Amino acid sequence: MSRICYGCMKFIGDEEEKCPNCGFDRSIRQSLPFLPLGAKLQNDKYIVGKKLTSNNESTKYMAFDAHRENPVIIREFLPNGLCARSKEGYEIRVKAEKTAVYKRLLNKYLDYNRTLARLKDCSATCNVLDIFTENNTAYVVEEIEELSSFTDYIRHNGGHLEWEEAKPLFMPLLSTLEEMHKNGISHYGIGPSNVKVTESGKLKLQNFSIADMRKVGTDLRSMLISGCSAPEQYDKFSMLDESTDIYGFTAVLFYALTGTVPEDVEKRKVDNKLLISSNVNKKLPPHVRSALAGGLQFEQEKRISSFDELRAKLSAAPSVKAIQAELSRPDADDDDDDNIPSKKKKSSGNSILPGVISCIVFLVLFVIIGTYWLQGNPFAAMFSPTANSSDSDAEGVTGEMVTVPNLVGVKYEEAVEKAGKTSDYQLLKAVEEEFSSDVPEGYIASQFPEAYTEETQGYSLYITVSKGAKMRELPVIQGKTVDQAAQLLGDESFITSQSFEYSDSIKKGLVIGYDAHNPGDKLEYGSTIEIKVSLGADTSSKADTDRRKKSSDTDTDPEANEETSSVEDE
Repeated sequence: MSRICYGCMKFIGDEEEKCPNCGFDRSIRQSLPFLPLGAKLQNDKYIVGKKLTSNNESTKYMAFDAHRENPVIIREFLPNGLCARSKEGYEIRVKAEKTAVYKRLLNKYLDYNRTLARLKDCSATCNVLDIFTENNTAYVVEEIEELSSFTDYIRHNGGHLEWEEAKPLFMPLLSTLEEMHKNGISHYGIGPSNVKVTESGKLKLQNFSIADMRKVGTDLRSMLISGCSAPEQYDKFSMLDESTDIYGFTAVLFYALTGTVPEDVEKRKVDNKLLISSNVNKKLPPHVRSALAGGLQFEQEKRISSFDELRAKLSAAPSVKAIQAELSRPDADDDDDDNIPSKKKKSSGNSILPGVISCIVFLVLFVIIGTYWLQGNPFAAMFSPTANSSDSDAEGVTGEMVTVPNLVGVKYEEAVEKAGKTSDYQLLKAVEEEFSSDVPEGYIASQFPEAYTEETQGYSLYITVSKGAKMRELPVIQGKTVDQAAQLLGDESFITSQSFEYSDSIKKGLVIGYDAHNPGDKLEYGSTIEIKVSLGADTSSKADTDRRKKSSDTDTDPEANEETSSVEDE
């Protein structure tokens, strides 16, 4: 008997504990809020496997298409911080106060991916096979394709590419982005980690997301790419447009040609120069340097504004192109010779002379323009070559691949201290924290990118700090001072209020207990808890009479006296 491996979606023997193909362990369980292994969607058409990646917008799973009988990828809309999954089933539950926001983002997600699905002729996008809604969320089914890391590709090709090597890779990607924007969709997350290489050596964009995740100040927690996200993505008041994706595309091209990504936004605010080694700078054609500078302009209004314009700048230097067009234009006099009877035809010997003169003029102009661009082009100030003439990278930016550390479960302060001692990554904390029954408050609950994956040195590591469990247990506070009780409740993030009453058994100023709860009760994080504080024994005349009566009754009741003694002995 055989069954499906949830790691690679291939059929394996029922007795196998680990898959012989991919090594996936059948004993692994997928924790909430992710779909459980083996979950079935769309009337049993799709069988869900292991979680591949997760970001603040959606989660990607391996899956099996039972109708086509082949593995696929399924992306589930699962916005971080807005919803949770029911323990009883697959249904997504949305926070009441977030319902309107969730529906708006869900509709954006559907519209975005439906448009993406129509761009089947664009070679650099993912192939969307199916889109459907279920479990109060949406799913996008994608074709699986063998893809390699773009950073690995660059590293295996000597650390950077020559322009003639990069051009056939990047121009189809440019055309895809141009077509996307004509259809009203964008990427806004273009970076080395989101570009992959196919087996045939073509570039593909990955991790398409709605714009709300690619900008600060939206209802989704933003995920930006250091060195590749445009400055306007860090400003909640700025608008994103085609020039935003041009910045990301040009940043990846810059990385391919130089082996480094541009400096991040904070550093470029201070110094707008693009660091590049002297040797690489000399080898880049002038019009390519001009295109890089134009596409990476810090100020959005000064940046190249369309992919059509960027293509023109990357294709050839405009001045040389204009000269070529002028020289190739037919001579008007020659065209009209046959129509002017009174004009004598030029001899064949004399016709050679204009061609020779044209060639000489062309060569002179070419040398002048080449010298102008190489030594004093108008974008020269944008580049800052390193002093070393070797092929090494600019100081401070290596472009090397590093392994992402596992910070989940680490105390936040310790993670900050650790990040300060390395240049491998920049630690960025989500503004909002999240509840976790598994991770204590003040410790890191989740991170992106995931631990042990490979990233380019200097990447941004996003972390979310745990608030601890949402439901907290009330501690024992009887007999404590008010300050001690407030401290115990504060440690569990409860807010304390007080009321006072007389007590014969609890000394004045000490806590009697809770007003409406008992120790061990579980209440939601941040709840206000009222505690009762003792005023001591009531010394009023009525209270004294009641106490004397009670004492008298006890003296005449041997059983009551024995019970009292027993309690006191205990």
